[in-house]
Amino acid sequence: MSSSKVNVGLIGCGYWGSNILRNLTEQPLSGTLTVCDKNQSSIDAVKRNNFSLNITTDSKDVFKDGTIDAVIIATPTSTHYSLAKQAMLEKKHVLIEKPISTSAEQTAELISIAEANNLVLMVDHIFLYNPVVRQLKKYINQDFLGTINYIDATRINLGIYQNDTNVLWDLACHDLSIINYLIDEEPQSVRAIGRINPTFGVEDVAYLFLYYKSGLLVQINSSWASPVKMRKMIIGGEKRMIIYDDIEATNKLIIYDYEHTPTSNENKLKLIDYRLGDITIPKYEISEPLKNVIGEFYDCILNGTQPVADGKNALQVVKILEKAQESLNSNGSIISLI
Repeated sequence: MSSSKVNVGLIGCGYWGSNILRNLTEQPLSGTLTVCDKNQSSIDAVKRNNFSLNITTDSKDVFKDGTIDAVIIATPTSTHYSLAKQAMLEKKHVLIEKPISTSAEQTAELISIAEANNLVLMVDHIFLYNPVVRQLKKYINQDFLGTINYIDATRINLGIYQNDTNVLWDLACHDLSIINYLIDEEPQSVRAIGRINPTFGVEDVAYLFLYYKSGLLVQINSSWASPVKMRKMIIGGEKRMIIYDDIEATNKLIIYDYEHTPTSNENKLKLIDYRLGDITIPKYEISEPLKNVIGEFYDCILNGTQPVADGKNALQVVKILEKAQESLNSNGSIISLI
């Protein structure tokens, strides 16, 4: 690159794309910004709020513009692969909204193209750039929780149905990216059960189970059909348990100390007597995760650093989702990931 700023083309300016655009306009390393969307109402909204942007309804205008260094893709999941491939074949760095694509084969091809052309390929796994999740990672690396026995994640809401994907690819994708980031062990097998919404023809409620060689058990509950919104993860370690509640405004992390000792009585041969100890609400850095995503994308382009949420990280998520879909299609069979 010949400049210290990054010229960006944003393809897709709907709900999430508009959040990305706000961060791009606030980022001092942004150069010229070009917005592409086929939806006229989205374009009109961009024009009302931004007067210095280049506007187009044709993604080819973005790909063929030699002044554009990088492309950010915030479009429906089924379009990610083709748009990212076109962008990288035109030698442009790419940041893609999650999930990166709809198959491991497509994802592997995108990684290969990026490596062959020395391009940044990054995925917007937003929670990996959340300071709270990074604090969780520190706790686990420091053995603060002890051996992790289980993780129970709930991500439910009365959601917006997607016409090209189901609730696992839309919501469980987040929890998988977090768990893969936190745990230095890959699952050996997966099982998924769910309910197909008769109106939309896709699973809107699903339960995903991951099994690990160490004995770690992970359960992920995802739903577009819940009357309440929850974003909660419980991590149970041998020393401590921790609750991460992303909905909570301030106290997103709560740490529970506990001890357990074997006991017995006449009715049962052995019981475990659990006693809670201190409850701690730790401090953590406060920053906007999406701002951190854009900042790292620019740093990778300008300074050659490696993103946390790179193509290989995204591939691991897609592989699990593919096998989870296979399990859904076979009425909850346990599917090997090895």
